[in-house]
Amino acid sequence: MLKRSLLAVGGLAVVLYFLPSPRPAAPVRADRLLLGTLVTVKLYGDGAVVRPHLEAAYAEIARVDSAMSHYREDGALRRLEQQARLAPTRGPTGLIAVLTRSQHFAALTDGAFDCTVGALTSLWNFPAATVPPGPAQIDSALVLVGYKGLEVAAQSFRINKSGLRLDLGAAAKGYAVDQAVAAMQELQVEAGIIEAGGDIRYWGEKPDGQPWLFGVQHPRDPEQYLAVEDLGLAAIATSGDYEQYFDWEGERYHHLLDPKTGYPARASISATVWAATALDADILSTAVFVLGPEQGLALVEGLPDVEGFIFFARDGQLMHRASTGLRDRFRFCNSNKPSPGCARH
Repeated sequence: MLKRSLLAVGGLAVVLYFLPSPRPAAPVRADRLLLGTLVTVKLYGDGAVVRPHLEAAYAEIARVDSAMSHYREDGALRRLEQQARLAPTRGPTGLIAVLTRSQHFAALTDGAFDCTVGALTSLWNFPAATVPPGPAQIDSALVLVGYKGLEVAAQSFRINKSGLRLDLGAAAKGYAVDQAVAAMQELQVEAGIIEAGGDIRYWGEKPDGQPWLFGVQHPRDPEQYLAVEDLGLAAIATSGDYEQYFDWEGERYHHLLDPKTGYPARASISATVWAATALDADILSTAVFVLGPEQGLALVEGLPDVEGFIFFARDGQLMHRASTGLRDRFRFCNSNKPSPGCARH
């Protein structure tokens, strides 16, 4: 029996949300569909001054979407990918930056994160998927995956593996958020927060003087969340098995694929990462999810300016684990039962 669950907006969950203080200064806010998800921009300041800057923020995000979307078969990424199979191909600065960082973490995680999984993600076809592919199909797609088949130089890249396809879905959103924040800072917007499908970054001080407080959605109980105080790391991203999934013959199949097996990764239920940039947080939340609690948190502990939190299952029980810098700085809250140290969404 098939039970299918997809999200209403672009198949992506907004699993990480901003929790305002009890008496927040109201920001100028806009919501738009870009990058296959809902993108929210909140800017603090004089409304007449900052409101026009909303367009600049969305223009940056749209620019990244146009350059890096893997959903557009006739898009810029696919055209460059075709050229790169023949010879080193010059790419836009942003694309090279994302590929360079992706390859860095691919090597660091021994391929647990891999931006060359396009053949696999095309085969599974989330968010429209309703039935898992057959083993032979997955084996055929796996042959076309491997970060070592991609070479990235200072201004160009080349694909050395026949049939290899790029999928920047676990990096482009974070990069787009970073670019939008940079544009706002250049325009001297003193404080704000930008979120794209669970990738979030904030800057500046809130006008009411209250600290930034964030909540991470509980992966199985919509009434519960993890309230986390400001860690001094301005970017956060969550990857979870509840974002895009379908149930088939009693098993959940989700969109976070293990590049080594070709199947949905099973070591985690959700992984949240705090980092200095949204690009790093985006990539690392996927890597940590695939690696699981032991290897994933070992990765986090070995990196500067990175913290992580993982939900996972053991013997049918939901469990969680936090990195060292996160311990004693979070608490579980119920959205229907306000308590000290918790704020409502």
